[in-house]
Amino acid sequence: RWNDEEWYQKCTHLDACGGITASDSSQGELVFELPASKMTTGLIIVCGCCGKKVGEDMFLKNENLEIKLNGKVLNKSKMDVYPNAKCARLVKAFKDFDEDSDISKEDELLLSFNLKTNTNEVKISHLIAL
Repeated sequence: RWNDEEWYQKCTHLDACGGITASDSSQGELVFELPASKMTTGLIIVCGCCGKKVGEDMFLKNENLEIKLNGKVLNKSKMDVYPNAKCARLVKAFKDFDEDSDISKEDELLLSFNLKTNTNEVKISHLIAL
């Protein structure tokens, strides 16, 4: 089937396994400006590529990856794999919705990813902010 161009056209992923990739600290910090005014609950999810179970190893267990929200390092022990094994839920909710949360809704929300040293490749394919 791999040689069948018609089948290949129908079955390839639209993103072609694309994403933003880094593997060492020289590649700099990646910063996303989240749509703060449109976010209602504070849920923030990041998904990785490529593989079906990259969420835990790429984001949660990667000691060389630092994740910050408005300059404050997020506590990885409060994160979990969600909604599937490719993704990690970085923030469950703003503190208005979850009394255990220490994240407040602000006018500007900057989510950043930074590699402290050389590491296995980190490839972000999706970012979800609600």
